[in-house]
Amino acid sequence: MELPHLRGLRQRAVLSQEKLAERSGVARDTISKLETGQRRAYPTTVRKLAAGLEVEPRLLFGGVEYSGAAPEESPSEGSRGDKKVGF
Repeated sequence: MELPHLRGLRQRAVLSQEKLAERSGVARDTISKLETGQRRAYPTTVRKLAAGLEVEPRLLFGGVEYSGAAPEESPSEGSRGDKKVGF
């Protein structure tokens, strides 16, 4: 499996490859090869890296990160369920 967002997530977490290796249990050399596309990750490696980065594994593949719960629909939005957009 390719991990196109590994480097960006690592940098966003302000972690060096060495520090991520310590936190995840994945060798620094392996992290380097995954970031440059020289190697594909096993599912167990993906889980370890996600745990080290404190993110959901899907984010390493480009999944969406949600913050908080989904907004609730207000009763004033009309009986047809029309959504209103405010500016």
